[in-house]
Amino acid sequence: MEASHSDLMRAMATLLEGGKYSDLTVSCGQQKFAVHKAIICSRSGFFEGACNHPFKESTTGVIDLSEDDEECVRHMVDYFYHLDYLNLPKRRTSLNFAHRRISQSRRRRASSSLKLNLSMIEDPLLACAATNPVPQFDPDRPLTPPEDDSESKQLQAPTEFPSSSQSPSDEGEDFEFEPSDPVQATKEPNLVLHAKVYAIADKYDIPGLKALARRKFEVQVAQHWDCAEFPDALEEVYCSTIDTDRGLRDVVLQSFRENPRLAVKAEVEAAVRDLAPLAFELYKVASGLPV
Repeated sequence: MEASHSDLMRAMATLLEGGKYSDLTVSCGQQKFAVHKAIICSRSGFFEGACNHPFKESTTGVIDLSEDDEECVRHMVDYFYHLDYLNLPKRRTSLNFAHRRISQSRRRRASSSLKLNLSMIEDPLLACAATNPVPQFDPDRPLTPPEDDSESKQLQAPTEFPSSSQSPSDEGEDFEFEPSDPVQATKEPNLVLHAKVYAIADKYDIPGLKALARRKFEVQVAQHWDCAEFPDALEEVYCSTIDTDRGLRDVVLQSFRENPRLAVKAEVEAAVRDLAPLAFELYKVASGLPV
């Protein structure tokens, strides 16, 4: 199952990188993304409506998002094809493939007793020959195949080829997918970025991305609540979401409950004074009232 998932995600990533079969363009400033309606419309109510109704975008095949932050649009598109952002698979070059093949070849040589090892050669027939002993030349024995069936079977190659890693593409590049936690804490807080991605996911009706951005924000706040970026994140959260959207606001309030020292930090105090909704909600929390 894990291998099938990796193959699927690799194919999706290749579609985004190459733009093959693209039937829609998303533009934002200087960036243009060749995307696929079947992929993005199935995850976004906005894009589904723009493509399935008689709007200008459905006829021109171009959706202009220039009013949005370019970095956030990039992360949004990445999510459509990777189901993640920031924590994306690394591209591996032909050099990576060569190093991997050499390592595999060394392991095979260490476990094999054959004097002749052709396992590094890509030709499948030669790879099969590498699994059989090399026959010694006998001048009295004809080189043509013998007529006896029992003897000819001894010279037949095995029906199964030795396993080998996937060959690189014509461009010598592919994606390396390794199981990882998409919401694990990272060294960089990125609190403002996650808040912006949450807002753009809400704007374009992408529930999956919105939930992912919230989880990333929550994990990072728990790890980096004392970082210099926290006051700016407060402003982003309370200025980019409506009062009834509790996704990130509840995370912020919980961080104040768990870390009382936040209230005495000058930068945080200044942010709270400028954000009336946050100040009022903190007042309710301090008074034991429901928010």
